Amino acid sequence: MTNNNILVIGGANIEYVLKSKTDIVQGSKNFVDIEELFGGSGVNYSLRLLSYGESVFPILFVGDDSTGRQIYDAMCDYMEIREKDFFVPTLTTPQSTIIVEGAHRTILSQDANRKNIFQAFVAKRIEHAEDIGAVIIGHIHNDRLEINTKDDTLTTLYTLEHFKDDKNTLVYVNFGASQLEYGFSFWKDHLEKVDILQLNIHELRTFISNGFTCDLACLIEKIHELHINMILTLDKFGAIGIMKDDKNTLFVARPIPNIKGFVDSTGSGDAYCAGMVSRLKGDKNFSANSFKEAMERGRSWATYACKSFGGANDCPAKKEIDTFHHDKNKDNEVVLYKDSAMKDVIALIDSMIA
Repeated sequence: MTNNNILVIGGANIEYVLKSKTDIVQGSKNFVDIEELFGGSGVNYSLRLLSYGESVFPILFVGDDSTGRQIYDAMCDYMEIREKDFFVPTLTTPQSTIIVEGAHRTILSQDANRKNIFQAFVAKRIEHAEDIGAVIIGHIHNDRLEINTKDDTLTTLYTLEHFKDDKNTLVYVNFGASQLEYGFSFWKDHLEKVDILQLNIHELRTFISNGFTCDLACLIEKIHELHINMILTLDKFGAIGIMKDDKNTLFVARPIPNIKGFVDSTGSGDAYCAGMVSRLKGDKNFSANSFKEAMERGRSWATYACKSFGGANDCPAKKEIDTFHHDKNKDNEVVLYKDSAMKDVIALIDSMIA
């Protein structure tokens, strides 16, 4: 068994990006540039990995409609997949509108799917997945509280349970709002089935602190208590990594300086996840060095994603992104801080992102 395939479970939608050079004035006519792009966590992971040359087994929240057909055609540029294996029966593919005003983004999401119809589809498809080296679970809109009254109806929980005893398959989770709304106490006992959890700093604070003031040092201590590996993205300040078996080391991916052509950070977190998984697939018991290298690759993928609008608008081929990574990472490797130095760095980061 090669364990080379990457199973991707996540969202899919079409994004209409409205770009304004000035602030939007409510109640007035505003002139904008409009661009139609693919989006959704599952699409973002899949297209970036496929463009890189990875073998992907996508299970996406996509219906057989005009929007879904466009996404299907984009996937078929890289792989063969039967229509009946791709489209979720009776599902309407969501659409989103993103208003970009300089550095500010406002996202308007359509959600016409009021029933849980995804979990059964995932259960059917996952039984046909073979040689899986990694699983990525992204934002699953159909895992919302209002339409899930029992634990066994959540697609996320079903997937975690399915792979919990697999000794080779890396499970990487990047929760979205629908999953996070269940709260920390709900997920606490299920996180032991996760190999790497990725959240941004604001999501983590809300998720763990439950409204109470909690500084970064406190958050990291709670992560260690959970005994999980974690990637914590810090937007323009880079990312930090935490390994469950090394409480005295902090992995710091500083932001890459002087990036020309920055336009939009949409989907950069998804790109970070995809880059890491491309490095760690099939390596459930990864070393500290592998984790470091994966963080460096993830940062390069995320930085490249910021050079275009949307989460999967410009997915580079292997040669292009590898060259970009080599050039940008050469003098900017992930740094490991230990003991007192680690505490100083945590305090510094906390003061910048407070």
